[in-house]
Amino acid sequence: MKTRYYFAFSLLALVFSCGKEVQDQMPGPDDLVTIRAILPDASATRGAGLETKLSWTWNSGDKITVIGETTEIFKIKEGFSPKKAEFVGKPVKGNTFTILYPGQDAVEQDWSVQTQKGNNSLSHLRYEAALENVDDYFTFSFDPAWAAEHAGTLKQTGVLKLTVEVPDGITEPTSIAVTADTPLFYKGNGEEEKTDKLQLNLTDCTPEDGVLTAWFNTSWNAAEVPSGSTLYVVLGGNDKLLSRDVLFSKKATLETGFVNLFTLSGGGWADEAQNAHYAGGKGTKAAPWIIKTPEQLSYLAGDLAEGSIRYAKLDADIDMTGIDWVPLNNVEPYNKFIDFDGDGHTISNLTVGETPYASFAGVLYGTIKNVTFDGAQIDAGGNKTGVVAGYVGTSANLYPCSLTGVTVKNSSVTGTSSMGGVVAQVAVVTTISDCHIQNSTVTGGTTNNIGGFMAYPDAAGARIENCSVTGVTVNSPNAIQYVGGFTGNINKAAVFENCQVKDVIINASSSKRVGGFVGQAGRHEGSVITKCVVENATISGGQNSGGFVGVDYHPAISKCAVIGGSITAGNTQVGGFAGYPEGNASLKCQITDSYSTIKVEGGSRANVGGFIGIAKGLIVVTNCYAAGEVTGTDAKTGIFAGSVDVNTAAISHCIGWNATLPFAGVVKDGSEEVKDNYAGADGTISAKATEFGWSAEVWDLSGDAPKLK
Repeated sequence: MKTRYYFAFSLLALVFSCGKEVQDQMPGPDDLVTIRAILPDASATRGAGLETKLSWTWNSGDKITVIGETTEIFKIKEGFSPKKAEFVGKPVKGNTFTILYPGQDAVEQDWSVQTQKGNNSLSHLRYEAALENVDDYFTFSFDPAWAAEHAGTLKQTGVLKLTVEVPDGITEPTSIAVTADTPLFYKGNGEEEKTDKLQLNLTDCTPEDGVLTAWFNTSWNAAEVPSGSTLYVVLGGNDKLLSRDVLFSKKATLETGFVNLFTLSGGGWADEAQNAHYAGGKGTKAAPWIIKTPEQLSYLAGDLAEGSIRYAKLDADIDMTGIDWVPLNNVEPYNKFIDFDGDGHTISNLTVGETPYASFAGVLYGTIKNVTFDGAQIDAGGNKTGVVAGYVGTSANLYPCSLTGVTVKNSSVTGTSSMGGVVAQVAVVTTISDCHIQNSTVTGGTTNNIGGFMAYPDAAGARIENCSVTGVTVNSPNAIQYVGGFTGNINKAAVFENCQVKDVIINASSSKRVGGFVGQAGRHEGSVITKCVVENATISGGQNSGGFVGVDYHPAISKCAVIGGSITAGNTQVGGFAGYPEGNASLKCQITDSYSTIKVEGGSRANVGGFIGIAKGLIVVTNCYAAGEVTGTDAKTGIFAGSVDVNTAAISHCIGWNATLPFAGVVKDGSEEVKDNYAGADGTISAKATEFGWSAEVWDLSGDAPKLK
């Protein structure tokens, strides 16, 4: 049986109406009997109310197999019409029967590879069906209603219509395939064997107006595509193989007895030849490229596609010794998206020389996660550099990015400006979580923004949480600005939470705005630094330096601490927590529920304090204490503040734990809001904090010195 057809644009049924003619008498075992099959007019398209139809017709040579207690083959008689036919064969014994069209070999049919001649051609399609366990075979219809009336069931093949906007470069398609990650499709009409691919070979096929219409026969067993599955369409032609993935957010079913429609637009195709570069995968979310060798990792930069996201995953540790790394995305237009999963593996000995945005990723678009970089050597000779990324996004491409579970250790980053041990500048909304740098060195050059972890966030909405800097040395040999143990500068409304700087060394005695955590915290509404700690830092800073922050305009620093270590003044304004906090009428600078125990060595420098160097402008400092050693010979030296320079500062319920130094070296006349504070060493700090009413929900006041919960 061949097809006569009309084009369809939604699911449509392949059904047959039923009729029955009763035999007048039972035949003998050697007699020939005639059975009758009637095909109805084609049914209308289901769903959209369209008038298009699809119809099957009888053809010369058709056969029907009837299986009961015996099995016989019936041949079509001459004189049939498209919808009515008679078949002749020996009678079949039994009370229930299975009726197969076109015969017994239908059960063994293989639909996994088919051939279509011409664009939008249906000549290769075949109808196959089985009426199972029915009580009559003399007059029947391959119709579910007829099967049900006769105590049986109907199985019938389906059709998949695939409409594809053909991408540039393919003018004569030679094949198209639909592939799944796991076997989803029935290979044949049997119920046992499944396949992960349906392939259609194409001959003499020229797309019409750039559109390929391909038709696949499908099994008489329905195939379900689970929610969250990805199917891949692979198109061949002009000596190319291009692929695209399609994610199914809801469960879908490749129905039997219907035309199943699937339309694919023109964008997002990838060259399948790229897949051969890797140990497996397709560069898609469901099937990322699998990387096991340095050579496979090196292919990645060239295989990323502009405007598209590619997925890659390590399946082994990678040693990049002897390979000059090319950053993944460091040339305009910087829009090659990537999702890179290290899967817990390590990339060791990554070496990057003088190149734009020297780093692993260059300009990162997308995600890097679950990977360790060990022994990386980045010698940028320029700006915007870090081991993982030089730039995260740009102002022209605002796709949200993320780093999760990334560790850098035993590494070195050297450049001129805007550098961090992990990343440099963050220019888009980015989440950086559970990332760490250990036992590494960051050395700056002649201009600004150097951080042990990052240079600076430059995007409102960036979030950095649960990250750490441990055993890192930050070198700033020249007179620059914005040097920090974690970040050089906070330039937009970012959030830092639960981050730690420990055992760091900052060599920046001639630099301005130096901090154990951040060199300068900018004045941005919505910006937050909370539950962050600097522990055992050794800081040599120039003008405006602090154990936590150098210059502080920040509206919300809370529940932060500087524990142990030392800070040495290379110039004026040095504080155990903040060197130079300043607010204004539009946005106050606020520090609450924080403390410092760092040793502050001021020498003869002015404005030296155990917590604040100099307080300027509209600032609010509450429920804080300083308990580290403070040394200085200038009059503007105090256990809590070196000086309070304007009468708009509000410092209250704070403690400076020292029996010999004043709370503040100098307090400008009229600073009435510097009140209800304590300087001395009677009793315990916790007792004084309790008197001031510090919150037991924030502080653990059970020991001699309060600790943050």
